[in-house]
Amino acid sequence: MKTSVETLDPVKVKLTVEVEPKRVKQAFDRAARELAKQVNLPGFRPGKAPRRLIEQRFGEGVIAQTAMEGALSDYYVEALRTEEIDAVSQPEVDVEHFDETEGCTFTATIEVRPSFDAPEPDGINVSFPEWDVEDEDVATQLEQLRERFAEVDEVERAAASGDMVTLDLRVEVDGTDLESGRVEDALYEIGSQGVTPKLDDELIGKSAGDEFSYEDALPEEFPEHGGEQATFFVTVKDVREKTLPELDDDFAQTASGFDTLDELKQDLRNSLLRRKVEEAQHELRGRILEAYLARVDVPLPPSMVEADKQGRIHQLEHQAERFGIEVDQLFAMEGSSREEFEANAQTQAEETVKAQLVLDALASRLDLDLQPGDIDQEIVRHAQSNGVSPQEIAQVIQQQGSLPALVGDILRRKTIDHIVAAADIDGGPSDEVLIELGLLDDPAAAEADAAAADVDAEADAGADAEPTED
Repeated sequence: MKTSVETLDPVKVKLTVEVEPKRVKQAFDRAARELAKQVNLPGFRPGKAPRRLIEQRFGEGVIAQTAMEGALSDYYVEALRTEEIDAVSQPEVDVEHFDETEGCTFTATIEVRPSFDAPEPDGINVSFPEWDVEDEDVATQLEQLRERFAEVDEVERAAASGDMVTLDLRVEVDGTDLESGRVEDALYEIGSQGVTPKLDDELIGKSAGDEFSYEDALPEEFPEHGGEQATFFVTVKDVREKTLPELDDDFAQTASGFDTLDELKQDLRNSLLRRKVEEAQHELRGRILEAYLARVDVPLPPSMVEADKQGRIHQLEHQAERFGIEVDQLFAMEGSSREEFEANAQTQAEETVKAQLVLDALASRLDLDLQPGDIDQEIVRHAQSNGVSPQEIAQVIQQQGSLPALVGDILRRKTIDHIVAAADIDGGPSDEVLIELGLLDDPAAAEADAAAADVDAEADAGADAEPTED
């Protein structure tokens, strides 16, 4: 086999392949044997009829087509290996000839990974995102906790903002009653804007037994009639006053496992702080990666971008299917359009493909290796993000044959870790704070655990030793 490569542009090559007649004849013979298995000819066992009879039965053209279909992909894969081509798309194949006399000559136009040098990740300077927790943040958390433990009592008075009311509700559009808009004995908080903003205004001053109607637009996300004008018919069944508990030590003991309000506040502050630091760390990684990628100008294979874009579109279609609505309805609910979504999907696909190409190139140069347990940890991470068991994720990976993609994700994450470690970061929590929040392993504790393990091992070895006689 002879091969040659012509570079058409940075992400496209033209591969020319010439195969000697002897190999092509072998392909014809294999095709004839395969076709022979499909017929029963008198005097011959299935698959044993001579080729000349098979040619008479099927015609030379069928044998040639069968031979080419079976052999061309083998020739193509062998040529890729010979020329060390990293193809990222299906080839556009043009066969010049395929016969037993002249052999086979064909060309394959293929998109390939671009060749470039990934730069060193040094010299990146970024600021750690805002991560402090204000007193107002803790106060908000306390108020939400008080709401959960509020007492609600029925009262004999007109409703006011913040009260709860029990109501029946039905909705008409153009005189047609909407079954999907009918609710009974619903407990509703005035001021929550849970139906339409106008309902909150209409409920103020109403008492148990009052009936009224009002005109307003349905919420955009309402099934089928989102955004349309409708008539709302409301019956108030009772009015309830909400009483919040006092913020004191008794409340702390009731609402949590802490003895004092100060302990509860500190726990809420630590929880908020941990969440904000984790969010800031995630944002920081994004900032550093963005700064690193900005150093590289990489031509993008169109097929890779299009595949990523179509994946995003298909994901949205599946989401609409789960909701039982059309994709255009989902766009309307989100205040967007198909054109806007596809434009955003194109931009995001280009960014994703560029990141993959650059990270893969840097990972190859760093010669990163998988460590024991890396794949298991990645499976657990996917399981947690999707709310399923690790066994289910492992089964899907096996069924789809997506282990190489999983390994690629792991290596890219390790590469990002390397880039982040090389960056100069201004600000951020100290190691002591991170250890206290459980976001960083305590090296002193790790050393103590290791020392204790060594002592236990020595004790076990001493206990297992056989006694010796003097």
